[in-house]
Amino acid sequence: MDKVFWRTIALNHFQVPAGYSVEQLTPDLLSQLGDPDPELRDYYIYSTLENWIQEGYYTPAMLRPMVMQLAENMRHKLGTQGDDTVLLRSFSALTLSDILKYDNKHPFLDRSEVHGIMEQSINYLMSEQDLRGYVTGKGWLHALAHAGDLLGVLARNRHIGDAELKRILTAVAERVMLPTSYGYMTLEDERLALVVIAALTRNLLAPTFWPWWGRQLAQVEEHMKWEDTLRFTQPPDIYAYHNTRSFLHSLYFQLTIAGYKLQGAAELVETIRQTLNRLDPGFLSVEVIKIIDPDLNSDDLR
Repeated sequence: MDKVFWRTIALNHFQVPAGYSVEQLTPDLLSQLGDPDPELRDYYIYSTLENWIQEGYYTPAMLRPMVMQLAENMRHKLGTQGDDTVLLRSFSALTLSDILKYDNKHPFLDRSEVHGIMEQSINYLMSEQDLRGYVTGKGWLHALAHAGDLLGVLARNRHIGDAELKRILTAVAERVMLPTSYGYMTLEDERLALVVIAALTRNLLAPTFWPWWGRQLAQVEEHMKWEDTLRFTQPPDIYAYHNTRSFLHSLYFQLTIAGYKLQGAAELVETIRQTLNRLDPGFLSVEVIKIIDPDLNSDDLR
């Protein structure tokens, strides 16, 4: 089906056109999920799938093969960079998150299926190398953000317990700490922070988990010695350090400015504060103002 066909469906509030069925049209939708045309991909193909999933046009028997296909898509040429293959992987992850959202409201997946999806999703988060956010002419690629969306929805699933939540959160920490050539420029840090908050809403994690989690994140500083100018000139280490701090900042402000009243939130906020202090090169101390004015008495500023 061409672009005009799918545009007509979108403009008709995603109603299935006369003479067609969801079963007939879905293979074509899935085949175009990675199309490089951003209008077709975002507004017609993905949006049609999203709408039909959420509106219950698919039965569980129809959704299960889709889960398998989307998971397979997420492995398609995984590890490549700079080409269009990331679009299929990224939007398959996003579409899979819609199926999981549907399952959260209308349970049909069993425990082993959800755990299998979780493992595949963590593998995708850790293995995706094409982290570009937005590309002119291609639109939103946003693989890391979409992987985060998928893990956030999984964190809300009834089959995900405290052990699985810890696994998801550990993977998020490991991902943001990875040396990379990409800095979080298109709100990837905010989307990954939402995964943590989604886990927090489950009220399953012991307060003692958060200090341990923070210590893992603080390890990124081991690769970022300020006195080692040679290492400091290595972009992958710089981005890992920047992305970790950016992620922690986003999580801190989401928790505090949004005003979440969640069990464990206070412990998490304190963990973030301690972790940022460990990563701080000196700007979180009033003494730093002496860079501006050496004669200022820092005691008067506290």
